[in-house]
Amino acid sequence: MGKVHKAIGGRLREFIEAQHVFFVATAPLAGDGLINVSPRGVSGTFAVLDDHTFAWLDGTGSGTETIAHLRENGRITVMFCAFEGAPNIVRLHGTGRVVTLYDEGYDDLAAHFSALPGARAVVVVDVERVSDSCGYGVPLMTYAGERDLMQRYYARKGVEGSADYRRRKNRFSLDGLPGFDDDPLDEWSTLDGLAAIRERLGDQIDGWVPPVSYGLALDGEFPYVNQPGGRHGLPGVVLATVLKVDGSTATLEVSRQQLDEAITALAPAEACTDVDHPNLAAWRAIAARLDQNGGGSVTAVFVRSVDDPVGSELDATLRAAW
Repeated sequence: MGKVHKAIGGRLREFIEAQHVFFVATAPLAGDGLINVSPRGVSGTFAVLDDHTFAWLDGTGSGTETIAHLRENGRITVMFCAFEGAPNIVRLHGTGRVVTLYDEGYDDLAAHFSALPGARAVVVVDVERVSDSCGYGVPLMTYAGERDLMQRYYARKGVEGSADYRRRKNRFSLDGLPGFDDDPLDEWSTLDGLAAIRERLGDQIDGWVPPVSYGLALDGEFPYVNQPGGRHGLPGVVLATVLKVDGSTATLEVSRQQLDEAITALAPAEACTDVDHPNLAAWRAIAARLDQNGGGSVTAVFVRSVDDPVGSELDATLRAAW
């Protein structure tokens, strides 16, 4: 039978801190919004801070649902399951708040945890209800060890590279709510800064060589073509990063999700007012037309060298615009 407890103490605290993984549930206020459930883990990155406070060091990830939902309404449930030993489930209901790595108080909170490359925030849960239940339906499973892929991935990216990733992946939730948009845009506001970002992104793509020309087409039409000799390096590497290509001559289909991600990733460049941003304007125009028309076909064309053979009909169309 389930039981409600006054605090996270004694055996409950011992149980929680002995677990290797826990689950977090949040939801937006909108009735048709997407409910989110996320697994959390990594040894040394979560703890009970006191009888009514739980917290974890939140690493950069491919999404930002939990942060976006907490910033909108704060509601959260944290669940721990016994996969070894006696069956048990513990749930913490409460209100969550996000303390980012740029906020006052972050360092003090982060000191409770092991270092985590790419950490973006500490999530603190002010617990209002503590309960446990039998857990008879949870299977027995053996803990084999920690994965270190995420830590190595963000260690390679470094501080600035991790921030680049968050600007591309973490600014909005799936429902369009503001997510993690805290990374400063100082570097994006100058031509030298944009050049540094361009070089950093290019260094993270194996075999990257900037294409001499590229463009996005909607239903076979290019609203803007980056011609040989133009100043168009940053949009090209942003698009290549999203599409996971190395800039070689190619014609590629682009999903709506990839288009939106490219727009989000390039949008901070508007902080630099010393140059125009024709690619960003063109990509937004394509997105608007997709919405107006109820769909369409978006295609990216890259031309690495003017001497490369024409690879497709759209490749020929792009070159005809030179």
